Amino acid sequence: MPKSSSSKTPPPIRLQGTDGIRREVIAACHSSVRGLSPQQVFLKKGFITEEFMELYAYAHVTSLMQRHEARRGDDFVVGWDPRDVGETFTEAVVRGVLKAGANARVLGIAPTPLVPLYIMHQQAAGGFMVTASHNPRDQNGIKTFLAFRGMKLLPENDIVLTQTLLGLKTLRNKPLKGKRIDCRTDALEFFKKFSMALENSWAENISFENVVLVVDPARGSLTGLAAEIFRRMGFAKVVEVNNQRDGNVNYNSGVADLEGHARITPPMIAKGSGLFAKHAALLKLFELGRRHRQQARLGKLRVAGAVFDADGDRFYHLEYHPFKDCLLVLSGDETAYLQGEFLIQRDPKTYRGSGYIHTVESDLRTGLAAEKLGFKRQLSAVGDKW
Repeated sequence: MPKSSSSKTPPPIRLQGTDGIRREVIAACHSSVRGLSPQQVFLKKGFITEEFMELYAYAHVTSLMQRHEARRGDDFVVGWDPRDVGETFTEAVVRGVLKAGANARVLGIAPTPLVPLYIMHQQAAGGFMVTASHNPRDQNGIKTFLAFRGMKLLPENDIVLTQTLLGLKTLRNKPLKGKRIDCRTDALEFFKKFSMALENSWAENISFENVVLVVDPARGSLTGLAAEIFRRMGFAKVVEVNNQRDGNVNYNSGVADLEGHARITPPMIAKGSGLFAKHAALLKLFELGRRHRQQARLGKLRVAGAVFDADGDRFYHLEYHPFKDCLLVLSGDETAYLQGEFLIQRDPKTYRGSGYIHTVESDLRTGLAAEKLGFKRQLSAVGDKW
């Protein structure tokens, strides 16, 4: 017998996409969502409200407690990118942690990689990064991290979290039971030291004194931070662009617009007509490349770019070509391959036969090429999650 058209759609097994949740945001008081629960707004309207953010954090913390994987009074790390200027959604996540009875170790504006690092450093019970990554400012979301090596949620964790969340009622009258702990200064200093430590770098004993570097943090979490680290590493000159913290993350900046482009040519930055006419990092790279073109042709100087996304977990390397007057765009796949080639040539005994991990979302040819270098190729699931 055919099902009635009025039958209810069953709730989803998982609310999460490839890496947590992210949607367009809307205030819970907006007239278009009046009378709907935060879960209904998410499922029926396709928006995230601040109340949904609070419920999501609360659901994750309490589900860990119910499974005895966390206890009341445990610490959870919370960071975010700068898109939420009024901190409506970021503070909702902090409240969700506190209402669950845990402590929130608040990093404030911080790059995504710092959250799992700080979880491990502080032996916290987990953490949240409030971001929609490379998506525009009208969207936001949450990436969730576990205590074990700062890993992101596995599919079974997503299912438990979804079930817990869908069963919750409003938290409006719930008291704050945990403590808010400001860890920003300590965490940022820790990140700088970690980034500069030789054991975490493949570029040991390499000088950057002949490299002029343009840094584009996409108006995001690495604003000021990445440039400071690169300056400490001894680059000849570090020029930071797209460093306004006005909430306009990824706007005419960052890696998102560069996907699919192997090189950037002069017509592509032409005023008024060029595809990248307003991308400050590309304009600055051409300006500096042309200014130092003769030195670059002689091999005395290089002009390069380090381009990130809003939450600082994606990276493209750009290089000015002094003979062709263009920019070479190297994605994560290409930079990883070149890093591997450099390491295996420098120390073949150590690196030949070691693992080269690439993902189902990356260029599979890069993994095959790495295998030819002598690495043991390993294909993993979604790269920005596991």
